[in-house]
Amino acid sequence: MISAHTRALLDRYALASKALSRFSGERLAKEAGQSVEFYDFRPYQPGDELRYVDWKVYARTEKLYTRLYQAERNIALYVVLDNSLSMRLGSKGKFAKMVANVLSYVAQRDSLSQVFLLDGSHNRPVQGRASIAQTWAFIDQAKDAQVNEGVVASLKDFALKTRFKAGAGLVLVISDLFDANSFETALVALKTRGLDASFIHIMAESDLHPDEEQLELHDLETGEKLVVGPDEVRAYKKAVSDFLGKTRTTLLRSGFRHALLKVPHNAELLERDALAELIKAGILIRR
Repeated sequence: MISAHTRALLDRYALASKALSRFSGERLAKEAGQSVEFYDFRPYQPGDELRYVDWKVYARTEKLYTRLYQAERNIALYVVLDNSLSMRLGSKGKFAKMVANVLSYVAQRDSLSQVFLLDGSHNRPVQGRASIAQTWAFIDQAKDAQVNEGVVASLKDFALKTRFKAGAGLVLVISDLFDANSFETALVALKTRGLDASFIHIMAESDLHPDEEQLELHDLETGEKLVVGPDEVRAYKKAVSDFLGKTRTTLLRSGFRHALLKVPHNAELLERDALAELIKAGILIRR
């Protein structure tokens, strides 16, 4: 659930996506099934249609300006939420659910949206604010699960086996992205289906900066325990840093977005920080 204050703020934002051709050109081009909305002015140029000249502006300034419009295009949103056991660590799962709630709220104003979990479960596609409570309930009730295939294989299966709606599609992956396998196969699958994607990389402080005095590491996925000392912890920190750099480079080179979001220290700030970080990362843009 998101507070009324945050919902009011979110009403000012939309999802950023390459699948949405936000600017439909310097002439009004209305395609079948589209509506249009005002975008901006620019100085009149020879050849502009007179019906798009803003005569009220001319009356004030004695200069000719052409009104520009953008097409409102239908887009389907697919939120892929990691509910694997590794998301238990450092409240990552709780923060990831808050991020999913925020994004679903923004999407359902304009878009058909659906939430998929890495364990293969999903809700039905819905659109409209009347359906947001159902989506939030599905997200909040998602249980931690043993995802044997891992993030990469699960994401590849999602891309290849899901029946996507016709038209533009945006995938938002919310995960810690912990997987020893290369993401290349999953990214190729997403591209093959013609999907735009943003990867919202959730990391906890304990993922990034574990205490160097920690003497035992727990693998939540396998249940294994490893006794370590300060040298091993420092090596782990370097491995995490390398993992973040490699993952970001791979995603960006594939033409997708990558945004690293850190779980807030204060659990009461999950909602506020989720909104702030999504705006900062460019996942949410002003309408």
